[in-house]
Amino acid sequence: MQKKLVIAKVAIFVIATIFGFLSLITGLILYFWPRGPRAGWIVLYGLDKQTWGEIHTYLSLISILAILIHLIVNRKSIKLYIDTLKKL
Repeated sequence: MQKKLVIAKVAIFVIATIFGFLSLITGLILYFWPRGPRAGWIVLYGLDKQTWGEIHTYLSLISILAILIHLIVNRKSIKLYIDTLKKL
């Protein structure tokens, strides 16, 4: 049972990290995307600005959900860390 729990914790961490990194990449694409009336015509990797924005939104939501699950699964460790810090 313990081995499955460790594998699940690692999987949640990896999912949160990958989706967080992809959200960062799409956020940077959107940040550096040109602004103005003709900026909507620009296509990058076959996707326009609105599509990149939608992808960024969904990746961010999945990342936030994975982080919340990660915090819930590791709540005992987090509580232990906080209790240890209070003793210092």
